Amino acid sequence: MYILICDDEPAVARQVEQLARQHLEQRGIPVQCAVCTRGEEVLARTDLAKYQLALLDVDLETMTGIALGRWLKQQNPELVLVYISAYLEFAPEGYTVRAFRYLLKRDMERMLPSCLDAVLAEHSRECRTLPIRQGRRETEVPLDQIYYLESDLRKINVYGETLHKPLCSYYGKLTDLPASLQEDGFLRVGRSFVVNMRYIRQISNYKVMLQNGVELGVSRNGYAAIRGAYLEWKGQFGDEL
Repeated sequence: MYILICDDEPAVARQVEQLARQHLEQRGIPVQCAVCTRGEEVLARTDLAKYQLALLDVDLETMTGIALGRWLKQQNPELVLVYISAYLEFAPEGYTVRAFRYLLKRDMERMLPSCLDAVLAEHSRECRTLPIRQGRRETEVPLDQIYYLESDLRKINVYGETLHKPLCSYYGKLTDLPASLQEDGFLRVGRSFVVNMRYIRQISNYKVMLQNGVELGVSRNGYAAIRGAYLEWKGQFGDEL
C-alpha cells in the first residue's frame, strides 16, 4: 500500500508512519510511505497518482489540511483521506472533502490500526454490488455508488450522488434487501429509508444529513438506537460527537 503522510510536527509524522507500517506489515501488506512536514512538499510531488491513502494533519502551518486534501482529491479521486488532529472541532469540515475518517491525535495509537483495517475492508467492499432484478433483466449496482435506498409504494428507488435522480428503480421491499448490507455499512433509519453510512455527514434533530445535501427523516422511536449504531460504526468518535 502506498501511503502519503503530512504533519508539520516531524515527531508525529514519524509516529504515524511507524504505526501504519507496523500494522499493515503484520498483515502481510507491503507498505511504501512518503512523509512530508509541509503542504508544499506534497504539492511538489509528481507521483501522487500511485498513492492509495493520505494521512493528513488538519492544522498545517502554511495551509489547511482540508485545502490540501481537496487538491489531492482533484489529482487522484480514488485517494482515501484520513485526517488526524488534536481538535475534534475540525471533524465536520473534514467530511466536506469526503474524508474517510477523522482521528484525534490523543487516540491515534488506539484508533489508527482499526482505521487501517476499515480502509482495507473498504477496498474489498468497493467491488461488492447490490443485485437488482428489473423484469427479466438483472443488473448489479456497486455499493459504493449507493447513497440511500427509498421505499416508494411497491418500488425501491436507489439514489446515488446526484440529487433527486435515482440510479435505478425496481419492484421490491426494504425488508427483502440482503442481510449482508448491514455488514457493508448500510443502516435503516426509518420505515422508508436505508442509508449508506459512509455518506452520512451528520445525524441530529431526527434527521440524517448526507454529504450530497440530502436530508432524510429519522424514526423518532428509534432515533437513539440509529444514532448510536452510526457512531459505533464510525468508531473513532466514541461518545464525543
